[in-house]
Amino acid sequence: MAGAAPPARGDPEGADDRALIREGVASMQLSRLPLILVLAMASAFAMADVYKWVDGNGKVHYGDRPPAAGTDTHTMTLPAAPPRDADRGQRSLKQQRLLDAFDAERAAQDQAAAESAAARQEALQRCEKASRELARLERANIVYTTNNSGERVYMSDEDRQKTTAEITRWLAEHCF
Repeated sequence: MAGAAPPARGDPEGADDRALIREGVASMQLSRLPLILVLAMASAFAMADVYKWVDGNGKVHYGDRPPAAGTDTHTMTLPAAPPRDADRGQRSLKQQRLLDAFDAERAAQDQAAAESAAARQEALQRCEKASRELARLERANIVYTTNNSGERVYMSDEDRQKTTAEITRWLAEHCF
C-alpha cells in the first residue's frame, strides 16, 4: 500500500493501532509492578520497629520480631540513618587543603631541585675553567695575562708555580 493515505478517525485500522498502543502501555505498567513492590517493601523494612526484651536470665535482647508471648517487650523506633554525605563539604574542603599543601610542597621540592642543579652546573663550569687554566699554565713556556688597560703582563716562573699550586689546591677542594 505504498502512497496510501493514513486511516481516517472512524477507520477500523486506526482503532486497531490505538488498541495496540493501549496494550503496550498496560504491558509496560505491569512490568514496573515488581519494581514498585520491591521499593515499597524496602522502605517498609527500613522503617521497621526494633523490639527489646529481657529473657529469664536477665540478658537483654534486640530483634526485628516480637519475642514469644508473655515476655515484657519495649518497642523502639530507630531514627533514620544520616545521609552518607552529610559532611561532604567538610571532607571536600579538607581534601582540597591537603592537595594544595602537597602541590606547594612539590613546587618547593622542584624549585630546590632546580636551584641545586643550577648550583652543580655552575660549580662544574668553575671546575672546568680552573682545569683549563691549570693545563695552560703547565703547557705553555711563556704565560701572560692582560691587565685593565689591555697590556700583556708576563708571569715569572715563581708566580707561575705559585698559581699552579693554588689552582691545584682549589681543584682538590672543590672538584674532586
